[in-house]
Amino acid sequence: MKWKLSPHAVSLLISFGVFLAALFAQRLGLMQFLEFRAYDFFIRRQPALATGDPIVLVEMTEDDIQSPTLDYPLTDEKFAQLLEILEADQPAVIGLDIWRDIPVPKSGEHLKEFNDALLAHTNIIGIYTLGGIAPPAVLMPYPDRLGFNDNFPVDYQVEKTTPKVRRSMIFSQAESGQRLDALPFRVACVYLEQRGIKPQFDAANPDTFLLGNAQVRVLQPNDGPYVNADTAGMQILLNFKHPDNFIRFSVSDALAGRIPKNSLRDKIVLVGMNAPSVSDERVTPIHYSHRGIELQSLTILQLLRMAKDGEKSMRFRPEWQESAWMLGWCLLGGAIAYWIRSPWRFIALIALGLLTLAVITWQSFGAGCWTPLVSPMAAFLPAAMLVTSYISYQEHRNRGQLMKLFSNQVSPDIAEELWNQREAFLAGNRPLSQKLTATVLFTDLKGFSSTSEGLEPAALMDWLNEYMEVMAGAVMKHGGVVEKYIGDSIMAVFGVPIPRASQEQIANDAQNAIRCSLAMREEMEKLNELWKQRGLPACSTRIGIHTGSLVAGSLGSLDRQEYTVIGDSVNTASRLESFGKDSDDPHLRDDKCRILISEATRVFLGEQFQLHQVGTMSLKGKSEKVMIFAVLGENKN
Repeated sequence: MKWKLSPHAVSLLISFGVFLAALFAQRLGLMQFLEFRAYDFFIRRQPALATGDPIVLVEMTEDDIQSPTLDYPLTDEKFAQLLEILEADQPAVIGLDIWRDIPVPKSGEHLKEFNDALLAHTNIIGIYTLGGIAPPAVLMPYPDRLGFNDNFPVDYQVEKTTPKVRRSMIFSQAESGQRLDALPFRVACVYLEQRGIKPQFDAANPDTFLLGNAQVRVLQPNDGPYVNADTAGMQILLNFKHPDNFIRFSVSDALAGRIPKNSLRDKIVLVGMNAPSVSDERVTPIHYSHRGIELQSLTILQLLRMAKDGEKSMRFRPEWQESAWMLGWCLLGGAIAYWIRSPWRFIALIALGLLTLAVITWQSFGAGCWTPLVSPMAAFLPAAMLVTSYISYQEHRNRGQLMKLFSNQVSPDIAEELWNQREAFLAGNRPLSQKLTATVLFTDLKGFSSTSEGLEPAALMDWLNEYMEVMAGAVMKHGGVVEKYIGDSIMAVFGVPIPRASQEQIANDAQNAIRCSLAMREEMEKLNELWKQRGLPACSTRIGIHTGSLVAGSLGSLDRQEYTVIGDSVNTASRLESFGKDSDDPHLRDDKCRILISEATRVFLGEQFQLHQVGTMSLKGKSEKVMIFAVLGENKN
């Protein structure tokens, strides 16, 4: 016996295959770009912070650079003067986001003034780079007053044309094992230490540390949609919760004494560049030319919110949960495609599914958990499309099978109803075997043998086909099924292949069979007139009709099947057709079309037809006697 998967099993296999393909693509990082596009979209739709407090920016602007009274770069003398002015307002900490690895001017004539200012105020943080730019020499003995500022890794592996900054390295580790702090982390720590908050590290758990009210988890190479990301040092994912604007002053404002008194008291002051002529921009999810000093400020604000408010780092689901999430959406897409046949309902449910996925992802993002959007979508849509294609193929095939089986046997209306009820009618590619009650009609040409002897083979076939076509047309017109042609005989059934659910429907089939037989009588008269005009022999037909139980199904191989009915009801109708063909009873010798029915059929006819009781007689092969009636016509009133 040939083993074959059901459509349900094939649809599951398709869905699971799509899941594996999507999972493979995700693990290769092929979806990173789209996942980050979704992340960037969510980032841009966050509400802005009400304020950038406690950060104040003191910036070297383009006007400062172009000013005839202010040299650029700032000389050591001017820089020392700037620091003294800022310190006079008692800020909590000053972060210098300007490299100062060499004196300005190079002669170093005012370097002592600059160094004295740095040493006099221990809340000033200088910068250097891990890439080789040294810090101010005077601060090198004080690592807790230094921070590196090349702390924004760029996602080159995600985007080649416009790679963005989405992460910030907050500290790293020297070869000696010493912790090296990034500028924003060092500035935040100085500010927090003044308020009794210090970071706490656990050597046994290097991936997390405590910062005030928050347990900060550093970014891992495969967190979220990242695939083998370079997470050198200790990095956090930035959430870019930015204020509408920072409090800003220019260097010229500071040197001219135009910063209002107490504007800097207990604040974090960042001194840096904000001039288009000095390249210090990054591409981020919220800006294509984000100033470095602003990025440092956003990192500091995020660290402060973590320490003071307990804001959590962005959380990521374990890989097995991401895989289960993707599999669930994949199976949902396949289920929608498998069960929904209406194109409009299918489109509506797919759209609803995508909307639901987007809403869940957005709500999860708002709660601080990055839930993948693109990978489940990449499983959901292809699964739905491929299962739909498979089901469409199966339906096309099944429809072709049905039409091949019934195209010459039923009317278009019945064929369409068959298709609408195919789930209940088909088992695989073969009609279900059914026991049902139906009315069987047998018709046979009287004297066909003698007629056939007088015609040439080609003329005989044309003559017979003309008769068959007219009779089959009458059957289909009255809702019957031409079950088979047997020589010059036709077997038709009323009540198949769709089972009847009520006595009323069974009665309607019986009445249609009688009306069909009367229509055959009329057609026989027309054919005889036509044949006489052509010089062809006339003929008459006998019809037997019986209503009862039978078994319907298909016989043959899958490639060559025939829908048929079997049972005693078929035999009874056949015996009625041939009954009394040599009798002298005028009701049994109708020269046009003799119609005999059984009592089992008569009980469904009511008073709609003119009948003549022939009598109770024994039929060949039947042990029980059958009451037989001849159909004379239809009552018109």
